[in-house]
Amino acid sequence: MSKIQFYSLISQQSITINRKSQRPLQLIQGDQIMLLLALNPMELMQEQRSISLGREEILLAAGPLCIAPQHDLTISYKGIVYNIEGDPSDEKAEWTISITKPADRELAQQLLKKPVQTEQDIHALERYLRLFIQSNPVRKVCGMESARRSYEQVDKRISFVYRYMLLHYEKPLTLHDLSKLVGCHPVYLSSVYTRVYQVSPMQHLQQIRMRKASVFVRSTTMKMKEIAHSIGYVSSSQFGSIYKRYYGVSPNRDRVAAMMKTNWIEPHY
Repeated sequence: MSKIQFYSLISQQSITINRKSQRPLQLIQGDQIMLLLALNPMELMQEQRSISLGREEILLAAGPLCIAPQHDLTISYKGIVYNIEGDPSDEKAEWTISITKPADRELAQQLLKKPVQTEQDIHALERYLRLFIQSNPVRKVCGMESARRSYEQVDKRISFVYRYMLLHYEKPLTLHDLSKLVGCHPVYLSSVYTRVYQVSPMQHLQQIRMRKASVFVRSTTMKMKEIAHSIGYVSSSQFGSIYKRYYGVSPNRDRVAAMMKTNWIEPHY
């Protein structure tokens, strides 16, 4: 088993991610693990996989892990970063653990608040990380990613389409637009994309838009019409209908619930 060593404690970090830069901001490298507490909604990237975190959600994840390009919003978080030391020939597998058990959440929050001043503090952080991994189910990404890589070796245009949607979701994209962009037939693109990502291109685009929309609805004072246009919808009524179908509540009610600090509404697939 690889050796886990404490690297750094991030008591609180606030940064602004400019979506126009089109470059994700790397949080940790492939030989690191991070215990992350999101202080406001944020979008992460683990290889080709997108991870959405709501406010106060806690995640333990292996690198590489990045913050996805977003509109000019301030992202705040706390974290503990660990190094993984093992055989350099070992293949690193990406994985995530969502910390949801009340006892584990309380422990994680205590660790993130506790200053690291002694060697004993460092050993305690390393010991608790091993306990987290042992007591929580690990969701491995490597199997899915291996399948994706095999498809991408055949046609790298599929992964290009995903990245393009992630960076240009505000455009009124259609399947024809995407297929024209990479020079293939729409039917071929939809078929191969669905095999790789387990969802069609247009469904994936809607998921990306709705994740972005939830950040704007819950964390800004933008008007619903402005939010609709910023994520590629023509009208606020169209946006509101899709948002309610996706989250089970209208964007206006979701904003009120967020302002009242109630629990986040989980999406209905």
